[in-house]
Amino acid sequence: MLKNLNSEQKNILASIRQGMDFAADIAHACITVYLASDDKRFLRVYHQSMPKTQFLQQPELAPGREVRISEEPLIARCLQRNVPLEGKRELSLGQFAGVRVYPVQDRRGKCFAAVVFDLSGVDDIFINVAFEFLKTPARPEQDSEFYRRLAPGDALMVVDAEKKIIAANSTARHIFQVVGITTPIGLRTNSVQINWPLVGMVLKTGTAEGKEIRLRGMLLAMRVVPVGGTAEASYAIVILRDITELKKRDEELLVKAAVIKEIHHRVKNNLQTIASLLRLQMRRAKADETKSVLRDCISRVNSIAVVHEFLAQQGSGTVDMAAVAQGIYKAVLSGMAAPELRLTTGFSADNVVIPSEKATSMALVLNEMLQNCFDHAFTGRTQGAISVELKKTESGCRLTVCDDGNGLPPGFNGVPHSSLGLRIIKTMAEADLHGTFKIENRPQGGTCAEVAIPLGG
Repeated sequence: MLKNLNSEQKNILASIRQGMDFAADIAHACITVYLASDDKRFLRVYHQSMPKTQFLQQPELAPGREVRISEEPLIARCLQRNVPLEGKRELSLGQFAGVRVYPVQDRRGKCFAAVVFDLSGVDDIFINVAFEFLKTPARPEQDSEFYRRLAPGDALMVVDAEKKIIAANSTARHIFQVVGITTPIGLRTNSVQINWPLVGMVLKTGTAEGKEIRLRGMLLAMRVVPVGGTAEASYAIVILRDITELKKRDEELLVKAAVIKEIHHRVKNNLQTIASLLRLQMRRAKADETKSVLRDCISRVNSIAVVHEFLAQQGSGTVDMAAVAQGIYKAVLSGMAAPELRLTTGFSADNVVIPSEKATSMALVLNEMLQNCFDHAFTGRTQGAISVELKKTESGCRLTVCDDGNGLPPGFNGVPHSSLGLRIIKTMAEADLHGTFKIENRPQGGTCAEVAIPLGG
């Protein structure tokens, strides 16, 4: 389609295409770019953009589609004569619509394309400014938020180089009526009634800008886009969006987030208080079995507290499981390893982010896996090794705790009913996390316990 065009002409078309969606919204009109076809009986569609600010009953034309010149004589004359033209076209049998056709020229003044606006009763100024915008070379910031497409309820104004409002849509007029200005056309943006210095700055610098302004209880997001010129602009497009309710909802969400973080902080403090009370009770206990049970309970409570500590810090619906696992790992090692045991340790974790509702179960699983090692793996030994690995997988993640200890007893099959720790792991892994749990002897000695959970969906 572009094989007969030189590099300059192709660059001009690419620049026009980049701005067509935004220009269609400004013009409240469908914009179509046509090129001459190899077959002189036809025109070829280069690109088309439909506006979001206006409902149009017309078919969309796909790029590359050929249209007979006999069906679009106005476009053909524009390409031949290299002048803007205005007239009517037949959209369907007996249905006509106004069109304005502009020639697209290269630096030598040669016309190689035509830009067609389907008129829809909007102010002519919007059409003209939209075409001026398309003629302006693409700016580096044109991919920024300032150039995002308009919404149907956005207020739209055009300001000339003298800072005078020369066009305003119905939404803009309504906003001005709210602040007591019945006719905005002709007012300057630096006047006492308006006082928008940002518009003058954009006209002077030729760089799009934005800010939030307040008018009679309304909070408006303003963006100002320059049109024409590479330094000082010929026009400025001013777009206002009412974000009053959106801002209220954002503030409510911020308050809720702060409350949730405070709740997690208090839960963590309460859990630490419970752990302290259990620790006091453990010191008063006489029987070793009671001390062991209380010690396990303290470790479980602390592992849950670690999760709430991270939720209190992050305040989001997800948890960095690598950081949580490391916290639990360090806490269990310092609280359960016997002083006489010389232990070699290892910890590695991928960056695994899990939903907060799964974090507590994962924390308890890791705690029980580590407790199981210290309860059984190193009995009667003075040295050993233990390693923890949290690994990302295609479907989720895998948590593995391995040791070089005594291994599983002969005839071990599944999870014994008498082993509370292993039953907790199996229940949490399968019922809460919808994953799998297995524990087996290592060929080189010791055991490996593994929990795999899915994270998709």
